[in-house]
Amino acid sequence: MALTLTAARQRVLALLGAVSMYRLVLTALAGLILVALVLSFFGLVAPGPAEIAATFVVLALVTTASDAAAHRLLRLPNRIESSLVTAAILLFVLRPSLDLGSLGGIALAGVVASVSKYVIAWRGRHIFNPAAFGAGVVTLTPLADSSWWVGTPAMAIAVGVLGLAVLWRTEKLRVVLLFLLIAVGTSVIRQGVQAQQAGIPFATFDAGYLALVQTPFLFLGAFMLSEPLTLPPRRTQQFAVAALVGVLAGWPIQVGGLFSLGAERALLIGNLLAFAFALRTAVRLTFRGREHVTPTVLELTFETKGTMKFTPGQYLELDVPHRRPDARGRAASSASSPHRRISRR
Repeated sequence: MALTLTAARQRVLALLGAVSMYRLVLTALAGLILVALVLSFFGLVAPGPAEIAATFVVLALVTTASDAAAHRLLRLPNRIESSLVTAAILLFVLRPSLDLGSLGGIALAGVVASVSKYVIAWRGRHIFNPAAFGAGVVTLTPLADSSWWVGTPAMAIAVGVLGLAVLWRTEKLRVVLLFLLIAVGTSVIRQGVQAQQAGIPFATFDAGYLALVQTPFLFLGAFMLSEPLTLPPRRTQQFAVAALVGVLAGWPIQVGGLFSLGAERALLIGNLLAFAFALRTAVRLTFRGREHVTPTVLELTFETKGTMKFTPGQYLELDVPHRRPDARGRAASSASSPHRRISRR
């Protein structure tokens, strides 16, 4: 039985691993948008189909244009998939609208999210989740509202299934499960306290069910907390970040009577903790050569400017930008010593 489950797991990983990370996340979010559009025709989600479509078009245009301008200015390779992922996440966080004023605020959130990738960054790594930062900043103004309309029972199954594919691929399932356990548990405790203060009946199971399917927790965990670029490298550190975000999201703190921390700001605080754990930097590799070790194993040789730290069992995904990229992922294991300047993979 154990061997059968292991074999099935490996087959799923092989299937998911054949797609690059950006492409997989973008595909999952595109699936969620299609599900939301279908549900909106039947009135099962808050925004209408025209509001969803118009908001996504605006977000896609501004994030793509902002990223393209930044890439040209900084002479970086353009990543349109990253831009569309940011736009899709913001679509589910902000309140879709057809009002020109509201669309202007939504567009501003997209620009802020894109700019944060390059301005609020540390040696090639952005500190905050871009979508959470864009939403967190703009919703402090009257220009846009964060509604997290994705947190509805009608969307829960789709978010859970597509989110599971992303988490399986990133191997962050345990981290997000811990976040969900703490966020739902904290929310249940908060509801219990409020019910006791109000003197009304309280059902623990019902409160837990609603905390899971009628909040943004599933989406927040699967598509935002799990982002590798804003998580610390070690599993224990990732658990600590997940626990902090879970507590803050499950029991939103009111700040000065002006605003609540909310899910997006809870994640931003978790991003700060992750940054404090490890000031990770980008590693620039210079390609030196390749060799076929066996008919099915290719050894690539790179040189780094400094020591590239890693431990046995770790792997990396190579994403080489060029004019005609395909959708396949390039997972590779390191075959050289962590202390050598020349790293073979």
